[in-house]
Amino acid sequence: MSSTLLHICLETDGAPDAEGHEVGSRWICECGLNYVFHEGFNPRGGLTNAWFVAPPLPKPRSAVGKLLFGPRKG
Repeated sequence: MSSTLLHICLETDGAPDAEGHEVGSRWICECGLNYVFHEGFNPRGGLTNAWFVAPPLPKPRSAVGKLLFGPRKG
């Protein structure tokens, strides 16, 4: 999906509007796309605050040593 197109989930009843949100707020739509509210450029080149598609936040992984080796024996 191109980042210049609006996703249909932004037009549903449960979607947040473009006003009254703090910059950096995140929203996840029902289909799994992540959005973040920040300052960016609209299609005409003007600066605006809006919801933009963003990658999901990374989840911390457990320690790698626990995955490679089991508990010590002996």
